[in-house]
Amino acid sequence: MTVAEALDALLGSDRTGDMRADLIAGAREAMARRERNTEHGGTVIAALRETGASWRDIEQATGIPRTTAQRWAEPPERAEA
Repeated sequence: MTVAEALDALLGSDRTGDMRADLIAGAREAMARRERNTEHGGTVIAALRETGASWRDIEQATGIPRTTAQRWAEPPERAEA
């Protein structure tokens, strides 16, 4: 993948043509997506646990390591305590 392809995927038509500004905007967008995906993924993993799935079941079905799944599914207010 080239930098141009990555920026197109992250920014689409929002690219400015200023390479440095686009790189910064692309990095920010990548981080924002990561945070959203972690939050959304954690909600889904927590729901899987509520259906009775074990951490091992989740790991085998999703490919997400159980320690990652456990961390994502832990509500932030409990994780910080």
